[in-house]
Amino acid sequence: MKTLLDYLDGLSPGRLADLAELHRPDGPPPTDLRRFAAELSTYESIVWTLTLQTLPALQLAEVLALRAGGTRRRDLAAAVGVPADDPGLDKTLTALEEWGLAWPDDDGDWIRCLPLHSVIDGGFGFAPSAVAALEFVPVGQLQRIAYELGAPVGRNRAGLIGGIVAALSDADVVRAQFAAAPDDTRDLVLDLVGAEPYFYDPRQMAALRTARRTPLSWAVDHGLLIWNPDGGVAMLPSEVGVVLRDGFCAPFDPEPPHLAPVEVSTELVDREGAAAARAALATMTALLDECGREPVPTLKNGGVGVRELRRLRKLLGCDETDVRFWLVLAGLSGLIGLAGNRVAPSEEYDNWLKLDPAGQYGWLLDGWIDMDAAPLLALDTAALLRSRRDEGAALVRQSFVTLLTGLPEGRGAANVDVLGGSLMFARPLIVSDPEQALAGALAFWREAELLGVGAHLAPTALGRALVTGDPERIADVLSRFLPAAQSTVILQSDLTAVATGPPSARLTAFLDLAADRESRGGAHTWRFSEASVRRAFDAGSSADELLAALREAASASRVPQPLEYLVTDLARRHGNVRVRPVGCVVHSDDPTLLEEILRGKSLARLGLSALAPTVLVSVLPPAETLAALRAAGYAPAGENADGTFALERVVRHRAVLEE
Repeated sequence: MKTLLDYLDGLSPGRLADLAELHRPDGPPPTDLRRFAAELSTYESIVWTLTLQTLPALQLAEVLALRAGGTRRRDLAAAVGVPADDPGLDKTLTALEEWGLAWPDDDGDWIRCLPLHSVIDGGFGFAPSAVAALEFVPVGQLQRIAYELGAPVGRNRAGLIGGIVAALSDADVVRAQFAAAPDDTRDLVLDLVGAEPYFYDPRQMAALRTARRTPLSWAVDHGLLIWNPDGGVAMLPSEVGVVLRDGFCAPFDPEPPHLAPVEVSTELVDREGAAAARAALATMTALLDECGREPVPTLKNGGVGVRELRRLRKLLGCDETDVRFWLVLAGLSGLIGLAGNRVAPSEEYDNWLKLDPAGQYGWLLDGWIDMDAAPLLALDTAALLRSRRDEGAALVRQSFVTLLTGLPEGRGAANVDVLGGSLMFARPLIVSDPEQALAGALAFWREAELLGVGAHLAPTALGRALVTGDPERIADVLSRFLPAAQSTVILQSDLTAVATGPPSARLTAFLDLAADRESRGGAHTWRFSEASVRRAFDAGSSADELLAALREAASASRVPQPLEYLVTDLARRHGNVRVRPVGCVVHSDDPTLLEEILRGKSLARLGLSALAPTVLVSVLPPAETLAALRAAGYAPAGENADGTFALERVVRHRAVLEE
C-alpha cells in the first residue's frame, strides 16, 4: 500500500513545491515530509482543501470516502457509472492528485486517499467507515475478523484495524465473504443495505457474548457487520454497503456548464472597463475625502446605517448599494478605520494618496480580489459589519473572475444565470443551490463591472491581467486604463479650475484648500470664491504665496484677471478685524497693580495682555487664572457676568451607600 508519505517522497522537487504552494502559499517549502504528510491529513486541512474543489472532484471524494483503505480504479469508475478509462475520470483524479487528496498506488490499479471518511461521514445513506467502529472492538475480536478476511493477524491494534479496513475496501473480498455467508446471514445484511444501516436485536446481541452461532455472529466475525460491545449496536460499514447496494451509482458531472458565449466587441469592452476604472477611482477618492472632512458616524451596534449611506449616496452620485461596496472595500483595503464611533481615513490612506492613479487602483484591486466579504449580498446588515453571507466570499469571487476570464477573446457570457451555474460547479461546498448561485453571480458581476474588470458580461483586459497575478501585466493595463496624474489645471475666467484627468495628490490638496470642489469623474472641477480664498489666507498663505501657487498650478502659468483681483482684493481686507481667544478678564481700579501683574514672570502662563490701563485678559479660564494669581501672592475675587462677586462655596463630597 502506497501511503501519503511514500507518495510525497516519490514526487519531484518541482511537483512537491507546487503541492506545498497550494496548501501554504505564504509559507516555506516543506523540509520534513513526515510533518508535511501529517499536516495534509488533519481534519482542518482536509475540510479547507475540499472547499476548494470543483463539483466532479468533490463527487469523487465523496465516493472515495466510502472506502477508507482505498479503492480499485474499476470499482470507483463503476460507482460513478463511467468506464475505467473515462477521460473525465482521468481529469478529475489528476485534480485530486494535484491537491494531495488522492494518489495512485504503484501499479495504478488502486487509488489511495487522505482520511476523507473523517470529514465526509455517512454519505449516500451509508453508515460511516469501518475505521471509526473498529476502534471500540476488543483486540481478540479484531484478530478473529482479520483471520476470516485473510488480513495479517497480530497483536497491534492499529495494524489489525488497518489490515481489516484494507481488506473490506477490496470489493472482491467483500463479495467473496458475502457469497460464503449462510442464507440467513445474507438476508440480515441485505435488509440493512436497503434501509437503516444499523442492527439491534437484544437476543442476537446477547448471543454475541457467547459461543452460540447466529446470523449476526457470522456477519460480525467475518467483518460484514461491526459490533460495538459498549453501544450494543451492529453497523454495516460503508465499505460493505457500497459493494452490496444493488445498482448504486453516485452522481458524477465531469464537464462544466456551457457558458453559451456570445460575440462582443473587445474594443467596446475595454473602453467601458477603462471608463469604469476612472469613475471608480474618483468615487473612492471622494468617499475617502468625505470621511476625512466629516468622519461617518456608526450605529450603536457598529457599522454604517442606512441614513449615512443615503447621505453618502447623494454626495457620490451613485446607488446606495454601491456606497456600501465602496465603504467595505476601503475598510478591507486598510484605507479607513474606526476613530471612536466614527469612520475616518487610516494612516495608510496618506501613503495611498502619494501613489499615482495606477498605483492607487492596484491597491484597490489587491484588496478586492482577496476581500472576505460580500457587501452586495448582505444588504440587510449595516455596512462594515460581518455577515454570514461573507463566508467564503473571497474564494467565490476569485472563482467568478477565473470563470469570466476563461471566456475566449471577443466573447461574453449569454446571461448571468449561466455564470451562476458555473459558480455552483466551481465551488459546490460554498454555493450549493441555484438561487444562492444566481444571487452570488449578480453581486460579483456588479463588483467586477464597478471596478472595470468586466463589461457586457465579458472580461476586460484588466480582468484578464488580474487573474494572471502578474504585477507587470496588471500595471501595464492600468497605465492604459488610467491616465497619469495631472500636475496642472485650466484656470478659467469664471473662477473655476478644471483638471481633464486625475489630479496629483499635491495639486488636489492645494485646490481643496483654496477652492471648493464641484464635480468629479471624467473632469474634476473646483470653484474659487471669497470664502475659499479666505480659507487659504486663514491657513497662513499670503497673497504673493497664493498667486505664485496658482501660477504653478495653471496650465501655461496663466492666472485669469478675475481670479487675481479676487485674491488681491481679499488680501487687502483680510485681518482688518481680528478675534483673539480669551479665557477671562482681569480688571482693577488700580492701574499700578495691574501693571505689576502683567509683568510678573510667575504669571507668564496666563498669557496676559492689556486692553486698557485697568483691564487685562487671560488665555486661561477664570478658575485657573484665580488659582495662579493666588499662588503668586495676590488676593483676587471672582466675578459674575453681571459684575457681582462670585461666591465660592465649600463642596462636601459624600459617598453613596448601596441599599
